[in-house]
Amino acid sequence: MDFKPIDISMKQMVEHYTAKWKLECSEYTFSNLLMWGCGGNIMLAEDEQALYILLHWGNERFMFAPLTVEPESEYYQTALDKAAEYMSTHGIDPIFKGISGPIKAAFERCTGYELIDDRNNSDYVYTMESLRDLAGKRLHAKRNHIHQFMAQYGERYEYVKITGDMMGECVDVYNEWLSEKSPDETDNMELCAIKTLLMHMDMLGIRGGGIRIDGKLAAFTLGQKMDDNMAVVHIEKADNEIMGLYTVINNQFVQHELTDVKFINREEDMGMEGLRKAKLSYYPAYMIDKFDGRPI
Repeated sequence: MDFKPIDISMKQMVEHYTAKWKLECSEYTFSNLLMWGCGGNIMLAEDEQALYILLHWGNERFMFAPLTVEPESEYYQTALDKAAEYMSTHGIDPIFKGISGPIKAAFERCTGYELIDDRNNSDYVYTMESLRDLAGKRLHAKRNHIHQFMAQYGERYEYVKITGDMMGECVDVYNEWLSEKSPDETDNMELCAIKTLLMHMDMLGIRGGGIRIDGKLAAFTLGQKMDDNMAVVHIEKADNEIMGLYTVINNQFVQHELTDVKFINREEDMGMEGLRKAKLSYYPAYMIDKFDGRPI
């Protein structure tokens, strides 16, 4: 397999495969692959019937499950075996991640592999209406957060569309957010991911929203429409010191940019306790369960 670092020129090639699979998970959107592929972290290879995705994530190396040209193709077993053999011969423990929905069904048609639940990477999916309206008793606390924000900033804030020429402002928000946490090795990757999305907003179909307070950008979020039914939110950053700001940017982004879909995928919690609590507090309509695949 001739793996090459992902770049924007590969969009048509990747979507030639992903369009046929009609996936709900976030991993296989081209935007997600491109943004997290900064610095050669994600590499792609193609043979006559399948796409292969190799990731170098910190100290880990693994693959996403391959995608054949046709989801029901009998070639899936061959593609899986070729990918597992490639990993084994290159000193990589054969493991496939991001397995859900029709990919899981394809895996289960193959022999010689087992599936292992990966709860930390399950995606949270909400109805658009629930995030837009925050109606009902269960979301009363979210409405309170917005009321508290409005009481203090109601005449000082404005919602704005994020455009590519606002990259400097978005980077400033990110750096301020970063200063309030303990940095780790993924932070540089995330900053590169944000810059990549902003750089290619139009080509990727990225929609962005932000909150200004007293003219200064204090929060921003970036997402996209996956298909007529589903949107995905890739990035959301806000000043943690401003009470209710995360709730406001979440709600305002949906109201202004995502009312043309039924569901919104807000991705996984990565096993982070605080993030899991926050995502559960919005009461997802359902979860997209993910699995790892390994040779038996």
